[in-house]
Amino acid sequence: MKFIFALLLLIAPCALFAADTPPNSDPSIFGTGWDCERGYYKSGQNCVKVVVPENASIEGYGSGWACNRGYYKSGQNCVKVVVPENASIDGYGSGWACDRGYYKSGQNCVKVVVPENASIDGYGSGWACNRGYYKSNQGCAKVQVPENASIDVYGSGWACNRGYYKFSQNCVKVVVPENASIDVYGSGWACNRGYYKSGKNCAKVVVPENASIDVYGSGWACNNGFKKSGTSCVLMAPQEIHKQKELEKAFAAEIQRRRAQGVSGDDCETEYKTNAEVCVEVSSGDLDCNESYEGNYYRDCDATLRYEVSTDYSGGAYVDVEVECVIEIEYKGRETYSTQSDSASQDESHSLYAHGSDSETMSFNFSFSSYKEITSVKISSAQCEIDSIDMY
Repeated sequence: MKFIFALLLLIAPCALFAADTPPNSDPSIFGTGWDCERGYYKSGQNCVKVVVPENASIEGYGSGWACNRGYYKSGQNCVKVVVPENASIDGYGSGWACDRGYYKSGQNCVKVVVPENASIDGYGSGWACNRGYYKSNQGCAKVQVPENASIDVYGSGWACNRGYYKFSQNCVKVVVPENASIDVYGSGWACNRGYYKSGKNCAKVVVPENASIDVYGSGWACNNGFKKSGTSCVLMAPQEIHKQKELEKAFAAEIQRRRAQGVSGDDCETEYKTNAEVCVEVSSGDLDCNESYEGNYYRDCDATLRYEVSTDYSGGAYVDVEVECVIEIEYKGRETYSTQSDSASQDESHSLYAHGSDSETMSFNFSFSSYKEITSVKISSAQCEIDSIDMY
């Protein structure tokens, strides 16, 4: 008898839960409450069957319907998309797009007239000049490349070869003085290590006793335990040595702390002159979506991305850093079959001094077509990287 009573106690909560769950529903995956089965939608405390019109199917969420590919929503019906000549159903399935080599004009697709020395562009709805030509009015003119030059990376202009610099419409040879070499840009010169620029020549760095050529290669710095005094290096006092060691110790501890906290960054690059490392790391990202006037779908979303950029550079100049950030979202609507994505990017410059750091907040906006009726949006990825580093 006790066994039967215990069994009834176990069954009773289940029976009570079943009594509170309406037909055509299942227990919620979150552990409390209930959700309507696929093909039904919640209305009060009941699950009502979705009425699917002709040329439509139950949508991805299961609680509504979406027109089949080749049809678009008009009220409570699905109307067939009228596709003009030289067009196809577009990627969304609810409209049309001109085929490659044609562009939209009203409700028709007109053939792109491609001039000589040009091809259909990447979008497929226009034309672009071939490499070695540039756009001139409605045609493509040949790039006139002077001596000691080549077609540039864009293909529509020219750039001087390494060891030459642009002067008017010509390329002039770089005159490299003694103890110098062509610089990293290829259009000028820089003194070799141990020399510094003096007018149009390179003068030898005079290194005093207890000093060495500095990290830049164009000056000198006192060795450990010595400090600069005019053009000489003098021995540091014991308290000065102690203070310097304490600073070095504190700096090393700070680097360890940053590494332990992951502040080393999502992307790190090295400045080639000093081997200083510059890192950037995304700290947070937020999404704020604005509802339509009807209030039942999103018309656009504002995204914010915050990041921090830092360096272990220890010199007396400053580092100019260019950062590029990309944020990507995923969204889904009543009129889309699958999750779709969109992305946006921004650039920002920072000037960092020794052991410096800086932070920035970037703002992005993603807008949606009303016919998609977007109901779900999330940030799928956010990343920042170092584009360039320059020393000043």
